[in-house]
Amino acid sequence: MSESPQTFVAPLHVQSGAWWASSHGNARRTALGATASVVLLAMISWLIWISPTDNPVRTAVQEAVGTTPAQVTSLKEDRSALLDQLVAAKQQLAASKTELAEVQQQAWTSEGQLTDAQARLASAQDSLRDAQTAAGGGSTTGGSTTGGSGTGTSTDGGGPGGGQAVVVPGPGRDDGNDSGDGEGAGNGDGNGNGSGDGNGSGGGGTVGPVPITAPSLADIISPESRYFGLYTAQSPFSWSEFDDVTTKIDAQPNMAGYFQGFDQEFNATAVNRSWAKGDLPFLTWESRPIAAANDAVVDPDYELSKIIDGEFDEYLTRWADALVANGLPLAIRLDHEMNGNWYPWAEGVNGNETGEYVTMWKHVHDLFEARGANELVAWVWAPTRVEGVPTKNRTVEYTDSLYPGDDYVDWVGMTGYLRNSVETPQSGDFDGTFGKTLAQLRQITTKPIILAEMGAAELGTTRDAQKPRWIDSLFAELARPENDDIIGFAWFNLTATTVSSGSYLTNDWRITSRQDSLEAFRRGIVRTDTDFALRPLP
Repeated sequence: MSESPQTFVAPLHVQSGAWWASSHGNARRTALGATASVVLLAMISWLIWISPTDNPVRTAVQEAVGTTPAQVTSLKEDRSALLDQLVAAKQQLAASKTELAEVQQQAWTSEGQLTDAQARLASAQDSLRDAQTAAGGGSTTGGSTTGGSGTGTSTDGGGPGGGQAVVVPGPGRDDGNDSGDGEGAGNGDGNGNGSGDGNGSGGGGTVGPVPITAPSLADIISPESRYFGLYTAQSPFSWSEFDDVTTKIDAQPNMAGYFQGFDQEFNATAVNRSWAKGDLPFLTWESRPIAAANDAVVDPDYELSKIIDGEFDEYLTRWADALVANGLPLAIRLDHEMNGNWYPWAEGVNGNETGEYVTMWKHVHDLFEARGANELVAWVWAPTRVEGVPTKNRTVEYTDSLYPGDDYVDWVGMTGYLRNSVETPQSGDFDGTFGKTLAQLRQITTKPIILAEMGAAELGTTRDAQKPRWIDSLFAELARPENDDIIGFAWFNLTATTVSSGSYLTNDWRITSRQDSLEAFRRGIVRTDTDFALRPLP
């Protein structure tokens, strides 16, 4: 019952029939007349709209609503032209992005080469100065210490775990002091004292070659602690963004991810700069040009059969020989996400046949073995999240059919993202992203597992942000004993636009995308139960 008072007005006459007629007969006649009028109006409207466009009645109606046939035609033509322009603009944008990516890659490579060249120049100048000083004064023995100038070189027995040391020209510092005039002795860290005819008292000096050290391949493959890797747009050719992220998360990565195509030679700069920073170089090596668009599936020049038949052997041999000459190890993720259908090395696309992926992998591996390069390579086989591939490719039998075998692989891994996808929805936690694929990997092999490419998009509402919760779940699961075979992850710290169901979709994978996401990562990476041996920030 309503709480507010209401007033009801009763009619003066209460009678049956239509309210607009005073008798039953009039009511029926009135109703029939009204119905006839509605039908007549409907027929007139129908005749008008099926009549020719120049019908005077139709023209009058269109003029009444303000649109003429010519205007309708013009609007249609304008719409078609705008659609053509939009398609052309999208194509031009895609081409421009490809060109920009190539220019950026060249710029970053040049920047790294410039840094190396500057280091070599400084080394040459220091060596010249040392030679001039030695010519005018005494020299000491035992520590490569020159009495007159106090310069010295240090030697290093190798990297962590008894690895190798490679001398790469570059500037160094010696804070040692020299004094006296005769013989002297110096130690291996560049400090020395001595006396010589030069009667010089030397201060600190700079030296030439500085050794870049790396662990042994065995220690890389079976590390004592987990890897925290990072992909940024410029690293390892420029560390600006890499270091910025490192500072914000207050944690130093120990692996640097980057990409190369089969149209690029071995890049010693990338490897040397990574190890000089203390990071394992983690190369994703794609058998296609580096500037190829991500949705470019067909490229006959890079069919798997051509690699198998030896058409790339000369290139692969040069690459392997350059790696051996450089002398420092790296991890190679060769032709990743092969269980999908979006790259030209997938079976069933680009003319590739069943079984050719494994044959291709073995061919490249065997060529490296023949050149001695496998002593410096950790081979990483990494499919993508199985829920995101075509249905026929989701079984463990199919995934296993792409595995080259334990003799040809050092790590297995996977790509996994928290992303906005209607086709492959996720539960928003570690298991929802990685669970099914990890189960398949563990059925196929007992090799160590690396989460080779991963990240999380900003999803959910402001009150229910999914990314921080997903990050919390990541570190919580890594702390569980059943995941001890996961030796680390490489975070794809970029914003990427992809195509999904014919639409463009932009995902912000960056750790620093929002403050709550950043804080979740900072909490997780410093947990003491996840076995990340973090180095102090420089």
